[in-house]
Amino acid sequence: MSVYIGKNIRKLRKKRELTQETLANFLGVSYQSVSKWERGDSYPDITLLPSIASFFDVSVDDLLGIDQSKKEEKIQSYIDEYEVLYFKDTPKAFETINRALKEFPGDFRLIIRYMTALLSTKGGIHDKIIDIYDEMTTLNENIQQHCTSDSIRIRAKRLMGTYYKSLSYTEKDESYITKMEEINADLPVMRDSRDYTATHMYPPGEKHNTACRTAIEELVFLLDGATCNYCFYDDGFSPEFKIKAAEIIITVMDAIYDDGNYGQNWHYIVYNYGHMGLWYFQAGNTEKAYDNFKKAAELASEYDLLPDETTLKSHLLDGVLFKKTVRGKTMRERMKHHFTVNYPLSEEFKASAEFKGILELLE
Repeated sequence: MSVYIGKNIRKLRKKRELTQETLANFLGVSYQSVSKWERGDSYPDITLLPSIASFFDVSVDDLLGIDQSKKEEKIQSYIDEYEVLYFKDTPKAFETINRALKEFPGDFRLIIRYMTALLSTKGGIHDKIIDIYDEMTTLNENIQQHCTSDSIRIRAKRLMGTYYKSLSYTEKDESYITKMEEINADLPVMRDSRDYTATHMYPPGEKHNTACRTAIEELVFLLDGATCNYCFYDDGFSPEFKIKAAEIIITVMDAIYDDGNYGQNWHYIVYNYGHMGLWYFQAGNTEKAYDNFKKAAELASEYDLLPDETTLKSHLLDGVLFKKTVRGKTMRERMKHHFTVNYPLSEEFKASAEFKGILELLE
């Protein structure tokens, strides 16, 4: 159970417009002790709790934040449920976060996830995307004006940038590109991100090592995402160009994840092989198309057979714990949908014995 006494003491002290020294003098402790309580570095001695509660005219339970702790546990359970559902059933994730917001309407952690699910579920319908304009802009303004979390405010800006990009396509209105560019100009550059800055903030030791391994995984993800956004969905690039780009990404991933466990990037290694299968098909090389579809299917099956938690053994990421719940527990079903529905393959190709054999790997 989380302890909120430090935050509560600070809130109560600020409300009374008292200094740490004044409170410390009343309690007979040093102001450094009060400072440590408020930062969460230490807690008051249990014998002081009645005096502190009496001074602020609250109960000890209120001072400890017991009700707040129960609230936090419930909110976290909603967030955990949402995160698991989001990757495999976004509409259900949307229902979950709706239910959570009815119970805790002012929590920005829930609001940002509602905003994400709203964009994913309703923003993906091109003829309906304009219908959520008022709601998206209101949510973003609420977060920017009232939320004290930088990470949530930045995430909301990024979502609005994505939304304006989609609107520029569907509404054929260049003004949305201008709005998107204004938001993007206000976002931090990559080197100012939490994951990267943590790599040089800690002295040598386990925290430093963990920060560096986390950043390496995130950088691989960003490299894949940037390359994907660069050319994968642009018909101006030839299938051969896209194939070479995907091969470069796969080479990087195989070098980083030299133990064969792709951690947080499992989905993207599978997608890269799947995309290459499609591009080889488009280039007229059916043999290579079958090879890459098969590799994607094999990796998807390997992923699904992993336990929920595994520890990476690769050179740079040795000891990193990978939890499948973070990225979704299944890949075979998703890849089968890509192969049979999303990828524009010919009926002749899909009717072949080789392709049917690949689909059997995904059963």
